[in-house]
Amino acid sequence: MPITVQHSVIKSVNNLVKYKIFQEGGRRHYHVGIWVEGTSEELSNIISVEYKLHPSFAKQIRKSENRRNKFSVTIWTWGIFQIEVTCSLKDASSLVLKHNLEYQLPNDISQFEEV
Repeated sequence: MPITVQHSVIKSVNNLVKYKIFQEGGRRHYHVGIWVEGTSEELSNIISVEYKLHPSFAKQIRKSENRRNKFSVTIWTWGIFQIEVTCSLKDASSLVLKHNLEYQLPNDISQFEEV
């Protein structure tokens, strides 16, 4: 099984899509988790994973060294974009993946919760 990048919109304890509005009149930003998937053996060969986000992010590079949570990071975003993911491996090589961050949101307004 090759290493892949996955993502998911994070829901609240009430099973509602969480969002924040960071400035008055601004867009809704949704909480999204991003991680890598692979076999236990594949994940054990990874030292760290670096996620290069859209240039509009103040902190464009996010890094995880936590194998237990599949090297996940969370972000708040309002848009969809391509993420460059670099897995640093134990043999000193790197695996670079591209991942399109896209998500489907419910049509029903009652399925959202401002946090």
